[in-house]
Amino acid sequence: MENFVVSARKYRPATFNSVVGQPSITSTLKNAIRSNHIAQAFLFTGPRGVGKTTCARILAKTINCQNLTTETEACNVCESCKAFNNNAS
Repeated sequence: MENFVVSARKYRPATFNSVVGQPSITSTLKNAIRSNHIAQAFLFTGPRGVGKTTCARILAKTINCQNLTTETEACNVCESCKAFNNNAS
């Protein structure tokens, strides 16, 4: 029982490409990262369960990644990505 993880967290998407049903927000965020025009703040709003926290976490992970892929996704191998994946950040 110690290792119990809520299914919403266990199966949470880890990349922009794995987010389902939010193509406009994921492409907008990826374009902002790709063009290096990241806003000073982002406001994620909407009803419960649409992916606000998921998109915000992926954005934070991708911005802090040291080795972005050509698809503007986090590499998942650098120290920053490993710490993020282990919920250390």
